[in-house]
Amino acid sequence: MTESTSTGVTRQRPRRAIKPRWSGRRKALVAIGVVLALVIAAIGGYAVMLASTYQQNVTTLPDVFPVESDRPERVAGPAGEAMNILLVGSDTRGELGSNDVDDVRPSLADVIMVAHISADREEVHVMSIPRDTWVEQPNGSMGKINWSFGTEQGAAGLVQTVEKLIDARIDHVAAIDFEGFKGMTDALGGVTVNNTIEWQRRGEYFGIGPVELNGKRALMYVRERKLTGNDFNRAQQQQEFLRAVLRKTLSGSTLSDPAKVFDLVSSISPFLAVDAGLTPQTIVGLAAELRDLRADDIEFFTMPNAGSAYVGDQAVVLIDDPTRAFVAE
Repeated sequence: MTESTSTGVTRQRPRRAIKPRWSGRRKALVAIGVVLALVIAAIGGYAVMLASTYQQNVTTLPDVFPVESDRPERVAGPAGEAMNILLVGSDTRGELGSNDVDDVRPSLADVIMVAHISADREEVHVMSIPRDTWVEQPNGSMGKINWSFGTEQGAAGLVQTVEKLIDARIDHVAAIDFEGFKGMTDALGGVTVNNTIEWQRRGEYFGIGPVELNGKRALMYVRERKLTGNDFNRAQQQQEFLRAVLRKTLSGSTLSDPAKVFDLVSSISPFLAVDAGLTPQTIVGLAAELRDLRADDIEFFTMPNAGSAYVGDQAVVLIDDPTRAFVAE
């Protein structure tokens, strides 16, 4: 724009700086971008915090696998993508890594399960192995399967015995102290199991049907065998408890609540011992592959057997070879 002076000289009037006008759409996009950046940063920090909590608290089991010559051959082809995880429960899970036989033997293994994850990651089968199952030990003698990690080989002895029993390789090992069941239950806000046998201990009543468990009652539930009959019944109770935990854990109300997930990891990891390969990265990768899995997709059963008997003065569970071979296949 120009203007004339009294002398007739025309001069240019300075232009005002024009501020760019942002459209509402552009503002919205920038706002969304900022929010996404904050969310990604939060998620990343949360994941790092979870991994750090897990690594600081968990016990790593040394030398958990037997020598290669004592193991089944690796399966070739698509079936080789399946995964077998040995789950062990006892009152002293940390001792699984001990080389002191006298230190380990008194605790033994109260829970022995094999979780088989299908190659397509669409199904999980969890098989309980009765702890009194009469098997060949790593040293060639016969004995109960829960004696196996009380041998000189420690955890590798139990892995070797289980691998020979199912004729398949174990990929990972996770052992949990029963106290971890207590913390796990409380972190989830309790779980509901379908109880099949009525019993009562130390003022706690467990009726037939839906039963609410807090941490204290959960510990009693997975340990009890005298009042409920035998180890077969106890195995069913342990399966039912894990089913209830998975049902609660895989629900949206748990997975969508960072505080609950953090409490869960914090409560379990101090009572957990795993092989060196079961790192946070491995667990996150497996969780991603199993993201569509629901509790109903997980089948629990007890290893088929030929029933109970006595070998000398030992009450044992006998192997039924035809059904064992079928399960292995």
